[in-house]
Amino acid sequence: NADIFAIQEPYIDSKGRTRSLPHLRVVYPTGHVEHFGDSDRPKARSLIMMHTHIQTKRWTQLNVDSPDITAIQVVTDIGTIRIFNIY
Repeated sequence: NADIFAIQEPYIDSKGRTRSLPHLRVVYPTGHVEHFGDSDRPKARSLIMMHTHIQTKRWTQLNVDSPDITAIQVVTDIGTIRIFNIY
């Protein structure tokens, strides 16, 4: 079983959203939601999906200003992990 998925070239609908299963949270690149549809900003080409059993207090999105990079930091019992999905 996987808890974190790094997706590249995701399907993005006309409202700027992708499809996912109910037990997954979608993390878009920084600024994707605020700037979706801006003609000067390309569509997101990476995202991360995380299982909902990973508590939101255990992870944060890292601020990377690129539609090609999605990054998170996860705090675990053994330490802190940073995950970057780079298109």
